[in-house]
Amino acid sequence: MKKLAFLLAALLLLTACGAAAEPVDTTDPPVTETSAAPTEAPTEAAVSETVSAELETALSFVGKGLDELKAVLGEPVEVYYEDSCSGDGDDGILNFGSVTVYTYREADGSAETVIDAEMND
Repeated sequence: MKKLAFLLAALLLLTACGAAAEPVDTTDPPVTETSAAPTEAPTEAAVSETVSAELETALSFVGKGLDELKAVLGEPVEVYYEDSCSGDGDDGILNFGSVTVYTYREADGSAETVIDAEMND
């Protein structure tokens, strides 16, 4: 009998070692943390729209001077010129990041005209 009482007392002690669970009040709404909206990278659609707008802008300057286009798009990232097969001047390939613009530059450097533009991959 003493052994049974001892075992029951030990069992009671082992089950009571942890703190008593506190009741959870389920009437309050869950707490939500507010924080600044995370900055997300632009979606592929938004980037595509921006690139398309830049391409449309560049194409609207075909036949016009390069300086006018640079006033809108800024300076090109890369510039490459080679002798033109269309005249005495140079053919230019100007990379504006998302758009490549093709130009013809007069031999004396007096004028550079936008010939075409295309989207970069």
